Amino acid sequence: MGNSLSIIDRLANFVCGLDLDRVPPAVVAEAKRCVLDTLGVIVAGQKTQVGRVTMEHSRQAYRDGDSHILGTGTSLHPMGAALVNAASGHAYDFDDTSYTGIMHGSVVVLPAALAMAEHRGAGGRILLEAFIIGVEVEYAIAEWCTTHLYYKGWWTSGVYGPLGAAAAASRVLGLDSPATANAMSIAISRSSGMKVSFGSDAKPLGIGVAACIGTESALLAAAGITGPNNVFEGKNGFLSLFNDDQHATDTGLQLGEQWRLTDPGILFKSFPVCSAAQAGAELTAKLLERHHLDSSEIVGVVCEVPPLVTISLVYSNPESIRQAQFSMQFAIGCILAHGEIKLDHLTEEVLTDPELQLQMEKVTMQVPDYLANDDTVHQRCPEGAGVTITTRSSEQFSDFLDRPTGMPGNPVSTPVLVEKFRDCLMHGGKSNGLAISIADEILEIDKCSDVRLVCEKLGE
Repeated sequence: MGNSLSIIDRLANFVCGLDLDRVPPAVVAEAKRCVLDTLGVIVAGQKTQVGRVTMEHSRQAYRDGDSHILGTGTSLHPMGAALVNAASGHAYDFDDTSYTGIMHGSVVVLPAALAMAEHRGAGGRILLEAFIIGVEVEYAIAEWCTTHLYYKGWWTSGVYGPLGAAAAASRVLGLDSPATANAMSIAISRSSGMKVSFGSDAKPLGIGVAACIGTESALLAAAGITGPNNVFEGKNGFLSLFNDDQHATDTGLQLGEQWRLTDPGILFKSFPVCSAAQAGAELTAKLLERHHLDSSEIVGVVCEVPPLVTISLVYSNPESIRQAQFSMQFAIGCILAHGEIKLDHLTEEVLTDPELQLQMEKVTMQVPDYLANDDTVHQRCPEGAGVTITTRSSEQFSDFLDRPTGMPGNPVSTPVLVEKFRDCLMHGGKSNGLAISIADEILEIDKCSDVRLVCEKLGE
């Protein structure tokens, strides 16, 4: 592969050698936005059944410790905290997405880094370094492995997540390069994730398990446990089993040269549904406003999407709210029925409401030839959408949205992210005053002397 060092050793050298002062300011700024957004969705997600059940399970499975279950007064061993916070952070599918590997990176890495930082009494600078290291490691490997793994049916967040979590946890622990390599090789050799879990509780739980595996792998490596140094290249290793020996050239890693947090960048979601539904929902709302349409006037909505969207949005007639988050019919139907999609709409009562069901029946999703046969689609509009609304008077209103708000190329402003963070904390039972004040602290997290102070405030 053109380099004498193994892939895992090259990753370990990057983990141990990076200093925050060497990270471009734009990358640091985007990492802080990711931290803010992820902490918000974690606190909101503690109110879900997945969050509650996972916390109760972890209380029994893990001893008390120094690492907070965010938004609560409960602290657990770092493995338990990483498991609960990560699962809760993905419970609403409201966390950020990277098109490098087509995965959720922040929600796996941050809970592992944060749990270990609290455990060690570390400050915000170390946390931020660890977070950047963890996501850049998993994104670099995902890019190197190409999209083959994802289209084969593996769920990349569960597959690459333990690697990033282990990298971040190792950095907080201060492991040397050999021990860091062991932590990451232990983690990736235990990773898994299948897209069949979409639409079930197994998906957010899988995020929690990935964060827990990475955290545990770092602790075991710190205690002297070793892993296979050739975990990627070896016979029956990662590349062979997961990826049919597919990979890009060695330059695909480019650690410390290409920063995936800004190139290609991160998608911050406007709606608490799968990223594949964001463009369709947003464009429908814009057409309704632009043409002063009322849902009672509408007889049909056709949503034309690229093939990638249909891989994720597999439920045309969702039977549960978990399935509804992977349904274009639900996303657009909710816009038609309520004008928006909020966390409060993710209930079984809303899903079964006759008005929403009526609006969902109007929605059709399809892949047209002009999107199916265009090789530029994955770069230009991977989860874009064209929407055509037909009224009772046979008028039609159409448009196409390449990139929803929050996606690279159509960025969301920091004040809007702060407002989303506020909504998430208030959904989680926190006050507006706390949400606004702590948002400023999080956006300057590198100046925090002890991250436990922030975690304690989130539990108030």
